[in-house]
Amino acid sequence: MATEHDAGMGRHGAFPVDRPMEALRHDHDMVRHLADKYLNSQDKKVKKQAATQILQALHMHSRLEESVFYPAVRDIDAGLIGHFEQDHQHVDDLVATLQGMSLEDAHSEQLMRELLAAVASHIEEEENKLFTRLEQSGMDMTPVGLEMQSFEANMVHMQAQLSDSQVRRR
Repeated sequence: MATEHDAGMGRHGAFPVDRPMEALRHDHDMVRHLADKYLNSQDKKVKKQAATQILQALHMHSRLEESVFYPAVRDIDAGLIGHFEQDHQHVDDLVATLQGMSLEDAHSEQLMRELLAAVASHIEEEENKLFTRLEQSGMDMTPVGLEMQSFEANMVHMQAQLSDSQVRRR
């Protein structure tokens, strides 16, 4: 079982640079698992922990797709990528709103459910449409995977530095 201390989004082992969609699928599976945990628990502590992990995971995953993956595969289907970027904008707005409020706030439950529904729909469409098209295209995904690996490593490093500086200030 992956822990929150594993690199990136909790993947074990090295980033699959020749199969970056496998890394994205793993991220999707982790978010699905956390969403199930959130939606099927009545324990406030469990819900808060799952919600916090979901928001962190979605933030990192969105940055990775928006900054590296989508620009690299735009030529496969620019219209579909544009649609996914709109999905991301909606999800990013909900994530920012939730990060700016207490997860104990009564309104956060409704927003979290809206977020999880939007994410589930997006994941399903991305895996069934875009990933399938990319696999059929024969596109060499290694350069994309290498760039994604580097981007993710930099995000993890920056997050660790931020966390260290916050601990030192206490």
